[in-house]
Amino acid sequence: MRGWESASWAGGISQAQVISGVGKIIASKIRQSISPSGTVLLLVGKGHNGDDARAALPHLQGIRFTVCQVTSADEIQGALSALEGQTDLIVDALFGIGLNRPLEQDYCGLIRAINRNGAPVLSVDVPSGMNADTGEPLGEAVNATLTIALGAMKQGLIKPAAKPYVGRLEVAAEIGLAPRPANGGLLWILPEDFKGFPPRRETFSHKGDYGHLGIIAGSKGFHGAAVLAASAAQRAGPGLISLRTMPEVYQPVASQLQSVMVDSWSDSDEIAERWDAIMIGPGLAASNVPETLKIWTRHTWKNFAGPMVVDASALDWLKEPAGNQTTNH
Repeated sequence: MRGWESASWAGGISQAQVISGVGKIIASKIRQSISPSGTVLLLVGKGHNGDDARAALPHLQGIRFTVCQVTSADEIQGALSALEGQTDLIVDALFGIGLNRPLEQDYCGLIRAINRNGAPVLSVDVPSGMNADTGEPLGEAVNATLTIALGAMKQGLIKPAAKPYVGRLEVAAEIGLAPRPANGGLLWILPEDFKGFPPRRETFSHKGDYGHLGIIAGSKGFHGAAVLAASAAQRAGPGLISLRTMPEVYQPVASQLQSVMVDSWSDSDEIAERWDAIMIGPGLAASNVPETLKIWTRHTWKNFAGPMVVDASALDWLKEPAGNQTTNH
């Protein structure tokens, strides 16, 4: 993130431009988070997170808000007093990604007071007090309801240690920086990645032009997974969807689906020859799933030419039983 910002400044983009754009994003999130009559308390530190929150203020017309500057320990008491009042949303803009040492006790006390308040918390970029690389609290960390990561998702936000602090995580990818100079090692899927998907279908076409997906899912006690998998597949828009499920759950599965061809799994069915893609595994956790299906899964995984997703219980089936020769593909 630091390198991306440096490349942006070197390319003629000013920090003030970016901060102004981020302020609009934060203001929009605030408006989405409260009712028109709601009140907002903004806790603003001295770093760029504080600058971002201050840039939101001109865009909060009509909203009742209070701003508490916390740029030194001397100003903490004012923030604590503000937290004793009624508020419908707390905006946490105290510390950002530059925090790299344990917080002083006064700041730890302020964060504990934020967490005790009970109002929803919107954290700017990272929850204050959390290490942006490791997700660990540096003494104390804010328990955010919503964290808006700016520009890119910080690695610490998805580390296991960050779970109590991040809340719902959203990424504001377009904040006015220059085109990204490098790609990170993480694949973070955003809603805009699905614009135009599924693609528009040609007027003179038929369902066979858009592929036949085969799903093998669902067993006794776990038939809901088959329904969910098939429903998700319908959203992706293949031309045909065939679902094979265990015979004992055929009825509850078939009764919940429309436009999906549902049948019971059969060892003798040469289904893979008719499918262009395969999904297998959701809800196949019952103890009576036939061994022949597990053998079929290993064979198909090695030999099927099209895309194949193996998930959930079926992942364990890819390992050859002891004594058999394993071939990796």
